[in-house]
Amino acid sequence: MKIHKEKTIKKIILVLLIMILGSTLIELGTNIKSLYMKNQNIMKIDEDHIELKGFVKKGKGYYLSNAEGVLRCDLNNKYVKKFVYDFDTGDMVDAEIKVGYDNSMGKEEVMIIEDKNPILLSESVVNVNKKVKWIEISLSSVEGGSGIYIKNIRINNQIEINKYRIFCSSVLILGICVCVIFRKKITKEIEYGFGIIALTLGIIFVISIPTNKVGWDEETHFKRAYQMSIYPGGEKISTEISGQFTTDTLYNYPYFQPQSYEEKQNLNGIINNYYKNGDHAVTVKGELCGVYTVGLVPQAIAIKIVRCIGMPFTYIFLAGRFAELMTYIIVMFFAIRIIPIGKRALTFISLTPTALFLAVTYTYDTIVFCFISLAIAMIMREWLKEKDRVNTKKIFIANLFMIIGCLPKAVYAPVALIEMLIPRERYENKKKRNQVVIIAGIVFLILMSTFIIPQLLNPNAMEDTRGTNVDSGQQMSLILAKPFAYAGIVLKNIWNTFPNFAFAESCYRLMGHLAPGGFQYLIPIIAVLLVSTDYSAKLNKKIKWTQKVGILVLLGMSVVLIWTALYIAFSEPGSSSIGGVQGRYYRPLLWLLYLVCSNNLIQVRVSDRRYNQFVLGMSVLISGITVYNVFGTFCI
Repeated sequence: MKIHKEKTIKKIILVLLIMILGSTLIELGTNIKSLYMKNQNIMKIDEDHIELKGFVKKGKGYYLSNAEGVLRCDLNNKYVKKFVYDFDTGDMVDAEIKVGYDNSMGKEEVMIIEDKNPILLSESVVNVNKKVKWIEISLSSVEGGSGIYIKNIRINNQIEINKYRIFCSSVLILGICVCVIFRKKITKEIEYGFGIIALTLGIIFVISIPTNKVGWDEETHFKRAYQMSIYPGGEKISTEISGQFTTDTLYNYPYFQPQSYEEKQNLNGIINNYYKNGDHAVTVKGELCGVYTVGLVPQAIAIKIVRCIGMPFTYIFLAGRFAELMTYIIVMFFAIRIIPIGKRALTFISLTPTALFLAVTYTYDTIVFCFISLAIAMIMREWLKEKDRVNTKKIFIANLFMIIGCLPKAVYAPVALIEMLIPRERYENKKKRNQVVIIAGIVFLILMSTFIIPQLLNPNAMEDTRGTNVDSGQQMSLILAKPFAYAGIVLKNIWNTFPNFAFAESCYRLMGHLAPGGFQYLIPIIAVLLVSTDYSAKLNKKIKWTQKVGILVLLGMSVVLIWTALYIAFSEPGSSSIGGVQGRYYRPLLWLLYLVCSNNLIQVRVSDRRYNQFVLGMSVLISGITVYNVFGTFCI
């Protein structure tokens, strides 16, 4: 016991030393050019080296009004780590930075950088990291706008100690060390691999993204979580902070984000100052959000705790995201552990860029996905376990998880009926089977009532303000009057989008308002490979073809409900196309779809350990590079 304790202590010390050494070397490596430079200061670009087009000289800067303008800085092949300029305007600054440099063959090339600055910033810091011949700032001042004043154009080649890079590199090194130390456990039980990878990449993801809207409808979900955190009271917040709650403001415009370490630091400082010292002119009332409440509980609790201890706004925002990530990891860990078949498929689905992105942004999609997955895992274990009969208590618990998962999005209610497909012989007696069937029916009806009753009581209740010329009442009337025509519209839209929504970009690579993840072709290849090979002959044969047809029918019902909900809420009455449906809505259904399609026509002649290593390795490759790119966009 004593020897084991000493070995553990030595391993911990060794890991800590590796983390310190590794993060130090990374910081030195990123600053290597600055370290070897004689001049490591901030150098202001002299006026004699700046050419104007459209701009006029005004005081110590350059003014542009109602026109397009270009500022060209001649730098005579100087090394530029960061290009910096200050601006003063009441409008959004959407600049195009062109960098002229000689490539390794001596030929001049031009690098173009889109420099979109948040409305709250007044300084732009652009990463260049090249020997530069010239730099151009191209801007457009809209007619009737306030004009744009550019000043203090400079080069920053200083050595930079980046706290985000130090922290995230330490987390990454720790994750790698844990994977190496527990490699046998991870390859044998894939859920541990999922937990370590999701936690490591998830923490880096949370730290990397801005304190701003980047996710789908994130302002709405953050507002609801914040209101829940102050329920039943209320508070006054600053106008700039209230901008995080709405879409009709420039304060959280998702396509104008900080694009460097300095900009992120500056934006966080400004937001924190407004939260503490702003006008506090907007009243926020604490309230719950109906059926959506369960989907935002972890975020609301985290926000409440961090607010109570007096932390700045950026930490409040971060806490909710981190709480959602931890909830996702814990619930999905047990879902993967419990599910008797298709563990690799579920692991891969849960580690894709879209899955991790949703887990680190404000949304109830995460609760929907992970609790439906956990419920399905428990039901499938009772269905396929070899020795004991179906445990009705565990089925009841699975139904509770199903309710939690489906309440925010009742379109998945048909999945609750899957336990009706469990064969009769799996039950101890007829009475227990009837109990399960009745409970499943009640759960289904309860969930469907949350979807249908509000629409019947108020036909306009489902209208989405983002839709154009939406009239839910009229749309419902058209559906009821022409059911066969509507069926044709739905089937056409489902058919046209199915490959993308079930295997490709829309369900695995999209990340809200960020650029999609990479590996456009690799992801669907791995998904199809898992469908074809993640198969247990002994257990899969227990699911008869008639039961697979039943599962397919339930999936079809959910898919039709998804399209119908968006047709009513988002689409113009009578339209033959349905807007607003996204591949991420299929995610809770993908594992069941893959189960129905699974077969033993292709056999992989490798051990389970090697196959687990392959799936985890591909997940790290795909999502790891995606997270690295996100970090590079916002934190360097």
